[in-house]
Amino acid sequence: MDDHQGKATEELTRLNRELSLLNTLSQIINQSVDFDAILNNSLDKITEIAGVPFSGIYVLDEKNQELLFAAYRGFSSDFVKAVRRLKIGEGVTGKAAQLGEAFFIDDYAVSPHAIPIAIEEGLRSLAVIPIKSATKIYGTLNIAWKEPHSISISEKSLFGSIGQILGGAMERASYYGENLRRLEELKTLYAINQEIASRLELKVVLQKIVEKAIGLLGAEAGIVALWDRRRQCYTGAVVHNLPESMIGREFHPTAEGIIGEVITKKTPVVYEDYGEHPNRIRDLDPYRFKEVVGLPLIVRDMLIGTMVVGSSDPRKHFGQSEIDLLFNFANQAAVAIGNTILYEDSLTKIDQLTTLYEIGRTLSSTLDLDDLLRKGMEMIQARFGYASCGILTLDKEKAELRVRQLIGKDAQDLRGRRFRVGVDGIVGWVAQTGEPYYAPDVSKDPHYLSISSETKSEAVFPLKVGDEIIGVLNIESNELRGFGEEDLRILSLFANQLSIAMQNASLFSDLRQTLQHLKEVQEQIVQTEKLRALGEMASGVAHDFNNLLAVILGNIQLLSHQLESLSSQEIRERLKIVERASKDGAETVRRIQEFTGVRRDREYQVLSIHEIIREVVAITQPRWKDQPQKKGIQIDMVTDLQEVPPILGNASEIREVLTNIIFNAVDAMPRGGTLTLSTYLHPEWVEIRVSDTGIGMSEEVKRRIFDPFFTTKGPNSSGLGMSVSYGIVRRHGGEILVESEPGKGTTFLIRFPVGYEKEKKKEPKAVAESKEIRARILVIDDEPFVRDILSKMFGLKGHEVVVASDGEEGIDRFKSGGFDLVFTDLGMPKVSGWEVGKTIKTLSPQTPVIMITGWGTELDPVKLSENGIDRVVTKPFNFEELQQVVLQAMETRRSSPQPSSETQMSRRQL
Repeated sequence: MDDHQGKATEELTRLNRELSLLNTLSQIINQSVDFDAILNNSLDKITEIAGVPFSGIYVLDEKNQELLFAAYRGFSSDFVKAVRRLKIGEGVTGKAAQLGEAFFIDDYAVSPHAIPIAIEEGLRSLAVIPIKSATKIYGTLNIAWKEPHSISISEKSLFGSIGQILGGAMERASYYGENLRRLEELKTLYAINQEIASRLELKVVLQKIVEKAIGLLGAEAGIVALWDRRRQCYTGAVVHNLPESMIGREFHPTAEGIIGEVITKKTPVVYEDYGEHPNRIRDLDPYRFKEVVGLPLIVRDMLIGTMVVGSSDPRKHFGQSEIDLLFNFANQAAVAIGNTILYEDSLTKIDQLTTLYEIGRTLSSTLDLDDLLRKGMEMIQARFGYASCGILTLDKEKAELRVRQLIGKDAQDLRGRRFRVGVDGIVGWVAQTGEPYYAPDVSKDPHYLSISSETKSEAVFPLKVGDEIIGVLNIESNELRGFGEEDLRILSLFANQLSIAMQNASLFSDLRQTLQHLKEVQEQIVQTEKLRALGEMASGVAHDFNNLLAVILGNIQLLSHQLESLSSQEIRERLKIVERASKDGAETVRRIQEFTGVRRDREYQVLSIHEIIREVVAITQPRWKDQPQKKGIQIDMVTDLQEVPPILGNASEIREVLTNIIFNAVDAMPRGGTLTLSTYLHPEWVEIRVSDTGIGMSEEVKRRIFDPFFTTKGPNSSGLGMSVSYGIVRRHGGEILVESEPGKGTTFLIRFPVGYEKEKKKEPKAVAESKEIRARILVIDDEPFVRDILSKMFGLKGHEVVVASDGEEGIDRFKSGGFDLVFTDLGMPKVSGWEVGKTIKTLSPQTPVIMITGWGTELDPVKLSENGIDRVVTKPFNFEELQQVVLQAMETRRSSPQPSSETQMSRRQL
């Protein structure tokens, strides 16, 4: 009884000890997830509590299918070294791991699975328990004795329980390690992705990707190939530790190497012995690659490229976890590449839009066709760098294209060359079909006409306006498939813009020619109209001149017959009448010059409106008074001129406006009437009103009165008078309006801006006569009467006068020296007045040269200055004014400090 109770107590004690061991072991194991800590702490507790002298734990290496002796207690170092690695199935330990079953061997030496080194170590008994979870074996727990030991059932149970605890702990540690590894991988991928994403240059991004991929697998070399839209295939984009010749190399699904297989399968592909693989790229044989892995780069189900990394290390083997890691990286890399491509595409599109904008701006900057074509070709070549850019224009009648503009190779040789439509080359084909044509490889194109051996690809676009072909745009490249989709799109848009610009330039050229022709015709018509008006006034002018000549001739004849019987006072009165008539004749000539517009002083000046009105009334008198009176028609001229400020304008043009309106008013009063000219002042305008009591105008006539060539007078009128008048008034910043009703007459309102202060006329200051001023004067004129009268006029005032009958004689006389001033005519034989002035100024810059001419204000002031003419006196000249000119010239010369070409008299036209 006592013996039975003692055994029970002993068994209970053992069970408590085992439970304590298992509990303690469980607590220790669960305190850590570190693999090494779990293994070593477990062995320490087993040795301490169970009293086991020799123990160890093997861990399974799944990749190499080996068991590694990871932790041990009590064994010799030689033994540990010998059994560091065991194959699955090798020895008792290998069998236990292979079968997942425990082995308990009391006599190890006789076991069929015993290994000699263990026997040499002195092992006599052995227990091997698999460490496993429900689905996976992690290793084995080995317990040994060096003396015979019968392993009891309780020990087997204990060791089995320890194995289960270790299995659970290693499963947790494995999960933790796996999660930790994945976390580290994610961190690595994230860091890599951040580094890649921070770059926007495609080449830099690709270089980073291939370097990181190589680093993840511990490989040595790699390549990334991308889809090339221009070549329509995959091409090497970047390499690492591979020949540069791989960049740009084309890859197709049927191409050699792993890339072609990845393109076909769109899944990871591994070549474990690349050097012996029949589908390898033999150019890479010198690199002796052993294992190579290729991965697809996919974005939204689209294969944008492939990535390949390889190793030449025979010991290197890419495990599935590494391939999975690289695959995940490849997915991220594909997104980064896709984003970079999108970014570069965006930049490209922006650049293309900028190019189109600049092209549009350039094409719209000129309307000269040759300049337009040259600028267009220069911009295309500068932007895209093509070998040759040309524009050929179509000659429809000859069915030929002519090279109009060409930039690039063979430009000089081909400029002006002609190509037959539909016959010669791609350009001829496009001119016939009217459709764009792209030859990626001209050597294989049936339409290509070989001109340059360097040309590899060609793109031709029709230049069309609507459905009409006006030419072609020809672009050539020295590269095969030298044009991408975007290139062709941009060039097509450019061709459209160019077509429109060419049409606009052509229309502008036609319009400019038409306008030039119209301007010439208009000027002819205007001149004809002026001559017609002048002809209408001719009879009145002749009437005036006949009256003046009658006065002059009559008084001279009376003087010649009654000279001896008339007193000095009567003679003086007769001569004053002749003088007045002569001055009136000169004024009439001046007015005719003003009307015909031959006067040169046409700059805008401060003008008196009242003075202009009085001049116009006087010059048009034959038209509104004399001619109607011959027909028994009475037209009364009324002027109602209120005080108004001066305006700024061209007197001749304003006189032309008023003359046109007065002539129209006279025509509108075939039975006579009243013509009224009045002026009014408004806050911003000086207004001239020209009113008649004539037949008036209809609304249609009023609406078209200022249209060019519109007339109600039939074929004898040009219809330009009022149109020209309208243009003149608008040029002066004014406006012209018309008020009229049928049967109630017409009023024209002409308005000019005000705001100009009256300019004081700067007359040369009169110089008092002085007995001390006596001049030596040279008079040069081919008219004897003029020489004689000038000589006598100057002689009356005590001046010494020397005369010459032409310019050549005058220059010779001047060289004799001693002349204070020179009077010269303009038009003379041999040497003109221009040459006289220039020569005298060369000989004596300080000597004043005065030109006396009947051309008067028709002379150009610039030409006068260039030829050394200081002053102009207009024929007929006035005795007092001539004397004043001499006095002023002498005063100026005497006050000058020294002779200088810059010391000249101020010019004044008389």
